[in-house]
Amino acid sequence: MPTSQDTVPALRRAVRILDLVRAASRPPLAADIAKQLDLPRSTAHGLLAVMVELELLDKNAAQGYRLGTRLLDWAGDVTERRDLVAEFYHALETRPDLDSFTITLTMLDGADVVYLACRNSATVLGASFRVGMRLPAIFTATGNAMLAGMDDTSFDEWLAQHPVSGWPKPLTPNAIRSVATLVREMGEIRHRGYAVDDEQIHDGLWCFGSAVKDHSGHAVAGVGISLPQTELGRYGMEKLGERAVDLGRAVSFRLGYRGT
Repeated sequence: MPTSQDTVPALRRAVRILDLVRAASRPPLAADIAKQLDLPRSTAHGLLAVMVELELLDKNAAQGYRLGTRLLDWAGDVTERRDLVAEFYHALETRPDLDSFTITLTMLDGADVVYLACRNSATVLGASFRVGMRLPAIFTATGNAMLAGMDDTSFDEWLAQHPVSGWPKPLTPNAIRSVATLVREMGEIRHRGYAVDDEQIHDGLWCFGSAVKDHSGHAVAGVGISLPQTELGRYGMEKLGERAVDLGRAVSFRLGYRGT
């Protein structure tokens, strides 16, 4: 039986090829790759053809190979996420007024939001947030803030890709359940500037969300301020919304956005 080291030999060979191409002083030829990695020429040519097709490698006019554009796209996405998280925490450092709240950073991924960063408060929320967690976007303040940050065409395309029949089961009685309600919510968010999760994720938990924009003005993330429902009267809903908006603007500014 094959061991854990050779169960996917083609993948291992592909990674070795990428490492070799990356380290080469000039784009190596197929024959060079086959020789240096001790691969049969037919195997090397087959792997290289597929890797070019998948844009993992590019082939130049001299028949040499270099890293492909798909790898650059992947690297850019990773860098962008790291930069986003770093700027989020930098912005938080200047906001001691937010120390009493749980603060989160999310990105939209299909019908969900994915949590990229979280700073939990000492206050017991009844729910916990963690990096990597996913929740239905339409039930979250950050998700709705990002949806409201789309232009009408992009939002309509999102709705078409995620019809009501595919919506997740509501987590609480307050959850959005129809397109009409969601569209109305989008209008309200755009008018006041922030989104509100009024116990749609968890009973007794409220969250105020705002979109984060990149240098081009696209909503690339959302920031959320969460607190127990019993604390709302202490701060005021409008003031909490303004804090979320201010934080979103601060992170956006650090990403290069200069709009209003």
